[in-house]
Amino acid sequence: MVGSVGRYNVRGGRWLPGWLRVPGRGAAEYRFELERALNDGPAAGLSALAVELDLFSAGVADLRVSTRIETLRETVISLIENLRQLGGVIHPPLLAEGLEPTCLSLAERYDLLIRLDLPEHELGPQARVRTGLLVADHLASLEPGTTVRVRVRGRRVVRVRITEQRPGSSTWRNLRAVLLCG
Repeated sequence: MVGSVGRYNVRGGRWLPGWLRVPGRGAAEYRFELERALNDGPAAGLSALAVELDLFSAGVADLRVSTRIETLRETVISLIENLRQLGGVIHPPLLAEGLEPTCLSLAERYDLLIRLDLPEHELGPQARVRTGLLVADHLASLEPGTTVRVRVRGRRVVRVRITEQRPGSSTWRNLRAVLLCG
């Protein structure tokens, strides 16, 4: 049986390697700037609004008005958290710390079982961010409980291999990417 399921090819019931979409050189900077814009613009403005609501609430004697202000404040805080989560999907904040903390944090957030096989040497800034975005984007697409192995090799030419087994499946999917990071 030869067929195609999504972007994965099937032959004899086994998953063949698929290719991951590699973020372009400018994508990392663009995504970082977009995350900063979300954090510095709307999230900061909403944080200031939450403080103003607190100050306003302190001077209100009417219990109904005070209760309504508290409800609005909770809504604003929820919006701030949603913006921060969105920013973290666009550009995970731990990318500056390295691949390992980024992958472990995302595995915890998405309830994934993860095993890392990362290089002992530090990747350069461009390689680290582009590789981190590639892995982060893929991890975000997995269903909770998926078992994932991430292997990264190279310096200027970075090879990434992600092997995954979804819950309830006995089949492993093998995905790979090659990044040219000069």
